[in-house]
Amino acid sequence: MKDIIGTVLSVAKSLFGLKASLANARAKRKKTVAKFLARIAETIEDTSAALKHGNYPHGKCQELLQHSQSMESAIGDLVGEKKATELGNHLKEVWEIELLHHELRGKPEAERNRKLEVLDQAAGLFRATAAFVKVSP
Repeated sequence: MKDIIGTVLSVAKSLFGLKASLANARAKRKKTVAKFLARIAETIEDTSAALKHGNYPHGKCQELLQHSQSMESAIGDLVGEKKATELGNHLKEVWEIELLHHELRGKPEAERNRKLEVLDQAAGLFRATAAFVKVSP
């Protein structure tokens, strides 16, 4: 089984590392990029919240797939098309984020919580990158 959480965290860390490049956009473009990154964070946050309550995160696979397919057009001009495509492909590898419901079911609570904390960390990195881009001069 693919490491969904680890891959999402890896993409978040990569984008956070590219925050300076993302911040080079013009003002109007910064808002668009920040909104794109915030939507990814929201998808991950919603997934984590549902999983914490033992609920199935309906529709989140499709949302993550859509984000992965939009990565190149959303940030390719700022970080390079190759890098944006690579990041989009990494997200696409784990677009079936809803599978975490099955993966976490039956795990001890401490292990579930630990994994979901990492997912929350990934969402936080997407949020932090979005905020940095939005407020950068």
